Parts: sequence; structure tokens; C-alpha cells
Amino acid sequence: MKHWKKSKLALATAMGLSMSLPVNAQDAPAAAAEPAASAAVAADFQMKRCVNMGNALEAPSGALWGRSYSKADYQKIAAAGFDTVRIPVRWSDYTGPAPDYQIHPEFAGLVDNNLKWALTSGLNVIVNVHHYEEIMEDPASQMERFRMIWDQVSLRYSRLPDNVWFEVLNEPFKNLKGKEMRQAQALALATIRRDNPDRIVILGGEEWSGIRTLATNLATDDSNVVYTFHYYDPFSFTHQEATWLGENMPKGKRGWGSDADKAELANAVEVATAFREAVGRPVFLGEFGVNDPVDKKQRVKWTGAVKTAMESADIPWCLWSYDNTFALHSEENGWDEDMLAVLTAD
Repeated sequence: MKHWKKSKLALATAMGLSMSLPVNAQDAPAAAAEPAASAAVAADFQMKRCVNMGNALEAPSGALWGRSYSKADYQKIAAAGFDTVRIPVRWSDYTGPAPDYQIHPEFAGLVDNNLKWALTSGLNVIVNVHHYEEIMEDPASQMERFRMIWDQVSLRYSRLPDNVWFEVLNEPFKNLKGKEMRQAQALALATIRRDNPDRIVILGGEEWSGIRTLATNLATDDSNVVYTFHYYDPFSFTHQEATWLGENMPKGKRGWGSDADKAELANAVEVATAFREAVGRPVFLGEFGVNDPVDKKQRVKWTGAVKTAMESADIPWCLWSYDNTFALHSEENGWDEDMLAVLTAD
């Protein structure tokens, strides 16, 4: 998955499940709390099966976390039966100084190409702000930069078809939580609405956007907001041999499929569906996956179980990831046929 410097181990036991409404927007800026969308398009949210284009455009500036993607990759994804791609982008590593925080043109061009290839392949596109580490550490000092990133991204893509969707911020964590997180969500939403009055905007809650924190999201009257959550439970299974976690890497080896494991998954579906009904907005699973070194049969078993559980509740999903890490595909070997079969089975 990502080269995270984090641990969900403590989160998995410390957070309680919640099925309540999102937190009220009263602690968000007044001008941002009631964005006026011109048409209710989110009610017809056309997404079912999605894959993340991982470990490419969200790598730190100057670093390589895997290979870049090409037009052929997006064509393969569409031909395999996926309808959507999520493109994680680390815009924050490619901005100039204040006050304009101009996004580097060469990097923006790379993102443009990926969006173009996805759209010409007939895919829906989610583009986000990913791995914005500075705003997680010091939210107050980064709000204007965050606003300017979305000001530029929103205008740049304002003429693209309405099946390009904006996800304001991937996995808020650390100091970006509570009131500060909802202020960031409201700020991004208000900024986007200036140039994109009815484009779908996606929000994910605090503490890594886990299933347990759906209710921490901004409450808004905007009819074109969609909510997302991520699911990597049990962490001790999905992140085995995730060496980038260092000391936080799960110890030992384990499989998946106990009664407790299945009950945990069923509970996650119940939380997501209850939240969806409470807010009256679409909810989708934005990331799920298992690290490559985990036993192949166990990876396929867990992936199939999550996929089936979500689809049974009409919850769209987005696998992490197409290539590089937690990979469904590799440039050398092509598709992992067992994984692909379980994901695309009706």
C-alpha cells in the first residue's frame, strides 16, 4: 500500500464503532458551511468497482515508490471490468512559495496525462490530495496552502466531465482531527464550489478515514458530497511484512477467516450502511487490500470476502492497488489472475 509512517494497531482497539450522523458544521467557517450546488448529481453516483493507481504520483518529490503509469494501463483496467480509478496525488510536494503556492507545471502535466488516459479509456476518475504530511502536523499553518492547492486543482479541471470527482484530503490523521479537520473539509468544499458548482466532492473522516470514524465528517447541506472510508482490518493480517512501518509492522504471521474476523467485516458493513441511511448520501470503500508477501490464498480469500460483503450492501469499492505495492498487476507478469477473478466475479 503506501509507505506509511503510522500504526493502525492502536486505532483498531482504541476506537469504538459509531453509527451516528456526521459532526455538525457549526465549527466550520460560516461561508463554507452551506455551499450551494446547482444540481443533485451525487444521488446517481455511478461507481461500482475501482482500483487505486498507487505508489506513483503520491511519492515524495524526487523519490520513486514504483513505476509510473501509461495509457495502456488505463486501457487494461477498463477492459478488465473496472469502471473507476482513484489517482492519489501528492500536490503538496510540488508547490512554490507563498502567497500563490503555484503547482509546478511539469508535475501538473503528469497528473493531466493520467486523467486524460483514464477518461479516454471510459473510466470515472477520483483525484485527491494525498500524503499532505505538513497539514497533519500543523493544520493552522497549512490552511492557506491547502486552500490554494484546491483553488488551482479545481480551476484546472473545472471543464472536465462530471465523472471526475474530487476527494479533498486522503486519511486525515495526527493533529488534523475534530474541529480542525472539519474546517479543512469546509474550506476545500467552498473553494471547489466556486468553479465546480455541482461536481461530486468526497470527504473522509479523521484517524485515517477508518470505518470507525465515519461520523467525524463534516455535516453539510451540499447535495453533491459523497463520503468514503478505508478498510484494512484486521491490520495484523493485511499489513504483515509491511517493512515501511518499522517497529509498527505486525509481528508474526496469521491468516484470515475466523468467526471473529467475519464478524468484524460484517460489523463494518453495518456501520457503513447505517451511516449512509442516516446522511442520505452515497458512501464507498476508498481503499482496501493486503500486502503482497501475505500468503496468496489468504489474500484472495480476504479480498473476495470484503468485495462480496460490500457489494451485497451496494457499497462501491476501490482496491489498493493496481500495481507497485499490494499489487493486482505487475508490468512483468500482468494480472494476478486469481485476485482479478475474485474481484470481477458477479
